[in-house]
This record gives sequence, structure tokens and C-alpha cells, in this order.
Amino acid sequence: MKSISKYLFIAFFFIGIIFHSAAQTQLKPIAKFSFNDKNDQDEISNKKARLTGVSFTNDRFGNANNAVYLFGNQYSYINLGNYKAIKPTCGSISLWVKIENEVLAGQGYKFNPIIITKCSNEDDFFEAYSMFYLIETKKINATCTKDSTKQIGITSLKPIDHLTWNHMVLTYDDNWFSFYVDGKLEKQLAKNYKTQFNETDSVLVGITANNKNKRYLMATVDDIEFYDKVLTEKEVSELYHAPNPNKNKIIYEWLLVCLTILILGALLYLLIKYQIKKGIIKEKEKLELQNKLLETELRVNRASMNPHFLFNSLNALHNFILNNEIDNASDYLIKFSKIIRKILDSNMHESISLDLEIELLERYLEIENLRFEENINYTIITDDNLVASSIHIPIMMLQPFIENAIWHGLLNKKGEKIITISFSVIDEKYVYCIIEDNGTGRKKNDVIVLEKKSLATSFVLQRLELLNKIYNFNCSLVIEDKPNNSGTIIKITLPILNT
Repeated sequence: MKSISKYLFIAFFFIGIIFHSAAQTQLKPIAKFSFNDKNDQDEISNKKARLTGVSFTNDRFGNANNAVYLFGNQYSYINLGNYKAIKPTCGSISLWVKIENEVLAGQGYKFNPIIITKCSNEDDFFEAYSMFYLIETKKINATCTKDSTKQIGITSLKPIDHLTWNHMVLTYDDNWFSFYVDGKLEKQLAKNYKTQFNETDSVLVGITANNKNKRYLMATVDDIEFYDKVLTEKEVSELYHAPNPNKNKIIYEWLLVCLTILILGALLYLLIKYQIKKGIIKEKEKLELQNKLLETELRVNRASMNPHFLFNSLNALHNFILNNEIDNASDYLIKFSKIIRKILDSNMHESISLDLEIELLERYLEIENLRFEENINYTIITDDNLVASSIHIPIMMLQPFIENAIWHGLLNKKGEKIITISFSVIDEKYVYCIIEDNGTGRKKNDVIVLEKKSLATSFVLQRLELLNKIYNFNCSLVIEDKPNNSGTIIKITLPILNT
């Protein structure tokens, strides 16, 4: 969760930097008519322009409905309005124009008006600022007039081509008047007067609105911008080289899409993570329930072994009594009572220390020896590096195999009867025990891993399987026959349990 939040913060941070950097590098006009998406408003003040007899067309980047086409007659023009932002006393006017053709219709001077606003109601010397396309020379003229005594005009150095986009910028203050075409300064002239405007006149595009000079414009215009400062050559160049606005828009849209995908991806990740966590918790609860059932089964299994052991022991005691072996029966009963006491004490716990388990095995072998008239030689061996008192194993896991060795291997054995029990530590998780006898071995037709006739052995195997499931152990049990029916070897890997 924290890592996702960190990545989201980084994403927002860099996207913010990109947007901030874009905003920092852009000039800030006081009025702007981009006409994008058929917009007829000043994007700064939201004042509407009046578009008459025009149509929207492609801009210089090929973006549809992002520029205005003027048809070159008295019924096709743009009235940008009459307010302070588009009539700065000191400022700059920037626009793009593509001349489609000369318009010869009309009267007066042979020019086609691009943009104009008046300083008076006179028919001559009326242009507060203006740009014209000169029909005869195919050049652009920029004019700034105070009255008949002061008029400044700058004409582009070269003719412009029809059907070609050109960028025009005029700048002025009280001292200077400058004109730029396609990012380059055409000329700068001294002005030395304060620009004044006719308070009732609007800023017009494509028409003169003059009784003496009635002229019109057939062209496409776009991105008319007004600044309340004199732009520098560098700033004019930046305007000329400004990228496709839709490119930034596309970038921003892609950034927005990427950000949306990132957020949705993060939310989806968190949702999946939540569902997985929920599933893990549910599965854990299920496993815990299964473990409880398995542990209950394990206790039942262990409890089943005790009556089995008691039955076999009491049956041996019964045989002593039937055979009138009173001394043996008494000795057996004493030893039996001691081992029962030990078993009852250890039965209160899930595990037993290895040294106590060895003691129980020794006592069991002692009472079994009574039936065999002490003919069983048994040896219990532990590794030197094994500390029996510090190791705990599951209770009642080894006695059933020793019982099997005695009853099914040594009972009918002639001669010396030997059982060897050895213990070693595999690692911090397992103890390895080997029980070997020299009895008659198992029957040839009984080749399964466990002696099915021994119920107690079956209980041990079930307990090992349950321990493996509950605690993820890898315990094992292998029973091997020695060659020529000379005995049996039992190899059992027991888990070391935490106390």
C-alpha cells in the first residue's frame, strides 16, 4: 500500500512539473482568439466576437475547425469587439493569415484589410493600428496613425505567397513602432506619440468599414492575440515557432490517460491485493479449522494407542496368572504399574523428551523380557552430539514397533534374541531412529510398507501423516526385511517438536 502511494505521488509530481513548465514557457496575452473547435470567444475574458458570413476551416497544423475563412466581400468579416484588452495603448498584436486571393472589388486604395481599428471617424488617416495586404506589390503593410500629421507605415521586405500561412506581429509604445513577418523584424521606426483609439469603434478583421475605402479580405485567419507589452524579438520568434496547440493537448490528454490508467491500475492492484489477502485469510482460517480437526484426530489416534497397549500388557499378565506363574505375575505387575504411571504423566503433553521416551522403552523391554525369561538382549544407542533431554518428539511413536519386533519377529525365534535401537539427529527439525531385530522377519507375501496386522503400527503411520499435514513436516517410515528372513529394520524420521 505504501509503495503504491509512493509511486502515485511521484507520478503526480512529475505530471505537475510538466504542466507547470508548459505554463511557464507560454506568453500570456490579455486577449486571445484561437477559434479552436469553432470557439468565437476571447479565451481570456470570454467576450464573444461577432463572426459574420464566415466558415471554420483547418488551421496551419491541419486541425479541423480551428481557423476562420473570410470570403472577400462586405458580408464576410469578424468584429472582435470594443474593449480595453484589444486596444492597448502600449502593446503588441499577433496573428496568422493565409491570403487566398486578391479582392479587387470595392473602392479606394488597392489593399485588402487584415485587421484594423480606428483612431477617428475620418475617412483618411484613421488607422489607430492596422495590417493590410497590398494588392499591387503582394506585400504586407502595418500602419499606426495619430492623425493627418503623424502616420507611420512599415511594408514587408518581400512579397508573400498566396495559400501560404504567414505570421504577422506589430508592436508599439509611445516611442517606437515595429513590424515582424514570420518571426523576423522587417523594420522599426520612431513613433513619438501616444496611441489613441476611437471610443465607439470596434476591432475589425477582413473589412475597412470606411466610406471612402471600402475593401475586403479573402483569406484564412487564426490565433489573433493581444499583449499589453512590446514583445521582444525572442518572444516574437517563440510565437512564430509555437508548436501545434493540439500537440500539447494530445500530450496532456495522453498524460491524463496515463494518469487515469495508473490510478485505475493502482486501484485494481489494491483490489486484487485485497481479494488475495482476503482469500489468504479465508484459506488460512480454513487451514486452521482443518488443523484443529487434524489435531483432534491426532489426539483420538494417540488415545486409541493407550488401550491397545493396555490390552496387550494385561493379556500377558493374564497368561502368567493362568500358568500359575505367581512370582512372574507379581514382578510383571510392579513393572507394568511403573510404566503406566510414566505413560499417564507424559500423556498430559503432546510431546515427550527423548530421554523420557528412552526410559519408557527400557521399562517396556524389561516387562516383555519376563515373558521371554530374559532372553531378549536389547541395546539403546544415542549419538554423542545428541542431548536427549533437550529434544522433544511425539509421544508413543516407537513402542509399537518394538512390540511388533517382539511379538512377530522374536516370539518364535530360536536362539539369541536381539533388538538394537539407535538415535541420531538429522538437523534442527528431525530425529532419525533405527529399530533392528534378528527375528524371523515378515512373511514373504506381505511386502507392504507397514504390517497391517499391527493396529498400533497403523496408528503411528496415521499420526506421521497428520503431523506432516499440520506442521508441514517431511516425516517418513520405512520397514525393510533383512536377507534370508534374518530380521527386520525399521527406519523412522520423527519431528522435533517445540515445547
